[in-house]
Amino acid sequence: MQLAKEQRETNSNLNMNKKSHKKKHKKRGKHEVRNKENVIEEVLDVEVKENEKDSAESEKEKHKQCYEIKHSDVMGRYVVASRDIKPGEVIVEAPALAVGPCSGCGLICLGCYRELEESNIYKCTGCNWPLCSKSCPGVGYYTGHSSYECEALKDSSPSYANIEELKECYHALMPLRCLLLKTADPEKWEGVIAMEAHNELRKSRGDIWPANERNVVQRLKSWGFKFDDVEIHTVCGILEVNAFEVGGNGANARALYDGAFLLAHDCTPSTTHTDAERAPGRPLTVRASVAHRAGDLVSLCYAYTLQGTLKRREHIRLSKFFECRCRRCSDPSELGTFASAFRCPRCSGRILSTAPLEPTAPWRCLDIACTYTMTAGGVQAMLKRLTEELEQIDANDVEGFEKFLHKYRNVLHDNHYLCLSALHSLSQLYGKISGFMIHEMPESQLHRKIEICRDLMKVFDVIEPGYSRLRGITLYELHAPLMVLTTRDFEKKAITKENLRTRLKEIVSYLTESALILDFEPKQSPEGLMATAARDALDKIKTWEQIIGKIS
Repeated sequence: MQLAKEQRETNSNLNMNKKSHKKKHKKRGKHEVRNKENVIEEVLDVEVKENEKDSAESEKEKHKQCYEIKHSDVMGRYVVASRDIKPGEVIVEAPALAVGPCSGCGLICLGCYRELEESNIYKCTGCNWPLCSKSCPGVGYYTGHSSYECEALKDSSPSYANIEELKECYHALMPLRCLLLKTADPEKWEGVIAMEAHNELRKSRGDIWPANERNVVQRLKSWGFKFDDVEIHTVCGILEVNAFEVGGNGANARALYDGAFLLAHDCTPSTTHTDAERAPGRPLTVRASVAHRAGDLVSLCYAYTLQGTLKRREHIRLSKFFECRCRRCSDPSELGTFASAFRCPRCSGRILSTAPLEPTAPWRCLDIACTYTMTAGGVQAMLKRLTEELEQIDANDVEGFEKFLHKYRNVLHDNHYLCLSALHSLSQLYGKISGFMIHEMPESQLHRKIEICRDLMKVFDVIEPGYSRLRGITLYELHAPLMVLTTRDFEKKAITKENLRTRLKEIVSYLTESALILDFEPKQSPEGLMATAARDALDKIKTWEQIIGKIS
């Protein structure tokens, strides 16, 4: 029937794969340039700056009563709600102070951060550095390849004889962009340098400081720049501690934002954030994902929430220089999700860390009648082996992910983060790729997709509660198999009108919430397109009302 056809079209269209104070100018030396963009930017930049200024003032006025900044010896500066905040409400919205390549990234365009093929590189006519094309939208703007950066780099053209060496040069580009702000845009520089760098902690580490000395400090010197060594290291630290990874659709960049860097970390964050890649100044928007009461901590997660405690704490310790002791990390069961639990080989019980805040603590079966234990080293070795095996599976290999889950069903708890990763991939592959298109899938596979989505939702509601991106996507994925099964049952006359109405109400509720959450995402991002598809699906469901009457 027509509705089934429309449902197939909706899902096939979503066949996508897989995250101030101003100082006086000093006398300029070599490579110190002021912020004077090319002719196009000179015209637009004035308007953009004015718009950004007006927008920033407007947002400050709009949100000034939303939060306040506090300080403690343990947390440093942090943000709390100054009044009640509703889910979805904007807490912070700010343009980027600086945007640039991630450290250790591949070969990317310096204007838009898209990955480049070695055989298809357009070289900037001013400095000879890599761009995607002559018409790259990031050329001429401070959020991409500005004219003042181009001027600064024109005497430091890269060699294309060794692409790996060229990639190594990217380590120094984002620190350089920040340092150029001293003369190009002192106001933005003041915002950058106000951030925490943790120099002493970083200096005490045997890896980070020497790597920055080699990859950034010495490289900038070899390019002829005269920046102070400590200042370069400080900028490196500021980026390591405060930068947000931004972009999508193949982009690979990081950015610094005023205000947002003050948000405290929590492994069950109370906010979600998006960056508007195509908007002037590439603003970051931080929204409440759950309701806040006045005085509540406003938090985001510095790690990947779909990881276990060992991995999250290791990442935070190595990259953010503190030990996370949040509720989730302190609880062996990770708030009842068992996202790090193993299966006991003796009794099939749950094996958990005896002290999750101590990486070297032994792991033990929860069954009091069982004495099975694992050493911390044994746990780490097993996680390393299974992680490597999971990462070897092709991103579109449905059978590969299913085999992994089956193979380790007696080793990993159903909610173990490695299983969650495989399930998350499957939730988006079923119904989207060749051989598993939603309208071709048998009932068994449709029910499997439903089972996967429901299982994921139970965990997401704990580790990323409220209006989170994960929830919005999974709600959309959940509606599709339910809609197909409902349509098939109706066509076979295997469902009563009342049951049909009940099922459609459920589907409408999923689509409505999915559209609400994903509408916060940039319109042309995969999530933004999914929001549009969810609204389209809602419109099409209304045709059922001609058959069964009002649904809601």
